[in-house]
Amino acid sequence: MHSQMLFSVDEYRERLARAQAALREAKLDAALVSAPNNLVYISGYRTNLFDSNFRPFLCLVPASGAPVLILPTLEVGVGEEVSWIEDIRSWGAPPGSVAWRGEQPVIAADSLNAARIVIEERKLASGRIGIEQGFGQRIGMSIEQFGQLKGILPKVEWADVTGLFWKLRAVKSKQEIEYLRRASRITDAGYQAVLDGVREGMTERELQGIMGQVYMKEGSDYRGFIIVQAGPERYKMMNPYATDRKIRKGDGVTFDFGAVYNGYWSDLTRTFFVGSATPKQREMYEVAREVSAMTVDAVKPAISCEEVDRIAETELVRRGYKEYMLHRTGHSIGLEVHEIPSVGLGEKTTMQPGMTFAIEPGIYDFSVGGFRIEDIVLVTETGHEYLSNCRRELTIV
Repeated sequence: MHSQMLFSVDEYRERLARAQAALREAKLDAALVSAPNNLVYISGYRTNLFDSNFRPFLCLVPASGAPVLILPTLEVGVGEEVSWIEDIRSWGAPPGSVAWRGEQPVIAADSLNAARIVIEERKLASGRIGIEQGFGQRIGMSIEQFGQLKGILPKVEWADVTGLFWKLRAVKSKQEIEYLRRASRITDAGYQAVLDGVREGMTERELQGIMGQVYMKEGSDYRGFIIVQAGPERYKMMNPYATDRKIRKGDGVTFDFGAVYNGYWSDLTRTFFVGSATPKQREMYEVAREVSAMTVDAVKPAISCEEVDRIAETELVRRGYKEYMLHRTGHSIGLEVHEIPSVGLGEKTTMQPGMTFAIEPGIYDFSVGGFRIEDIVLVTETGHEYLSNCRRELTIV
């Protein structure tokens, strides 16, 4: 039992204690955790089946007392080894099968009635229960299923716990930071392999393959994400799939990319040029690089996310690039590539030691390219630390 946990039991217990304190402060009796990354955070349980839209994975976290993990029958073995939670209930096996007679027998034929049984056991069927209904997260079941859950628990008052979990997850532990650091090292290695291997005539897919192979060799959970845009007809395409287009002399080639290690992400952007870069491309690249460095230098405890965004935008406007700015300055990163808080106007959250951000001010003139240096930055007690360190200088291959 519990042989493959990614964090210590003490760390999970500390997370649970903070979650329960937040539930009590919000006057909630429990949370029914259903969004995959909240589930990972609070229980340690994770599975490749999160990609399936047909199986809710749930964890009941009461405001006091022990949590209960509610899984499909076939996932109990995974839960027993990767989660710290002792009480695991399962659903889905046919009545009469061996699973109904096991040490932790099946309690229902479907997930919703399994949740109902656990909630009733804990005497919460007339309580206030939170579930993810807010910005940036999703309930881990269909709208139809949530409606059915409301129907079989008619006295439950459902509330939103999205903000509660974003706040819990915002400041990373030492072990989380080490996983983020490792994800960034893998990502750095992937980009260096592309620079070492790129040749005129190669396709975007081939370059994607070089990076992906290094990711897997260096220990990424899976391919992560690798976005490649090469050449003038692709400059305006911010998140396209790689194609069979061949790399030609004069192309700017932009990678937006990130490996994932033990569930924790990196997210970088770099551009290199094939053979040569025009004076305009050189100018815009250097502006993007300098403003990125200036923005990262501003990252420190007690500064607001909005203020960091304002520093980047003010400098780009001062340099004459107001019309070329298309997006915010950055975002938090962790179990998801894009987390809250955002580094953008209106975000009053102050940065704290242990927070991690992707800082990415950019400028875009689609006649010559998009220019963005994106890096992962850790807020430290005295300022900041780059977690990503691949080449930032203008590069011509």
